[in-house]
Amino acid sequence: MQTSVPEYKAELAGMPSSGWNGPLTASGFAPGSLFLRILAYLVDLFVVGVLAFVLTMALFVLGFLSFGASWFLIFPVCAAIPVLYSGLTLSSPAQATLGMRLFGLRMRTVEGGPVDFVIGAGHTLLFYIFTSTMTPLINLVGLFRHDRALLHDLVLRVRLVSRR
Repeated sequence: MQTSVPEYKAELAGMPSSGWNGPLTASGFAPGSLFLRILAYLVDLFVVGVLAFVLTMALFVLGFLSFGASWFLIFPVCAAIPVLYSGLTLSSPAQATLGMRLFGLRMRTVEGGPVDFVIGAGHTLLFYIFTSTMTPLINLVGLFRHDRALLHDLVLRVRLVSRR
């Protein structure tokens, strides 16, 4: 039975050893670890929090000059920050958020191509939608897959990889 999402091949002939006990992808990457992914997420959460705080304070102060009109923008701006942050950083040449760069991870499509802004932004949107509607336990999907892909990775056909 064929699956809708192509899996990493069990063996690639002629590929160099990576020190990782699993298969390498065709582009020379190994699937990223869930532990590093969690650490990268915590760093990104801090960065997004700082950005949200700075923009909230700017809109709050600007509200006194605009007779409170900019105060209505605080919630939409705070909701858009994580989506824009992920979309812009994942579609950059590094193909990684700041936290992912810190831990040597990057996002790639299943075919090995780069991630564009829409996929990067959708990755964050689906993460928060799945986590809030299906409980955070849905993130345990990665523990049962050999490529450590989470549910939102499977839907968008992307993988978090590590160059080792």
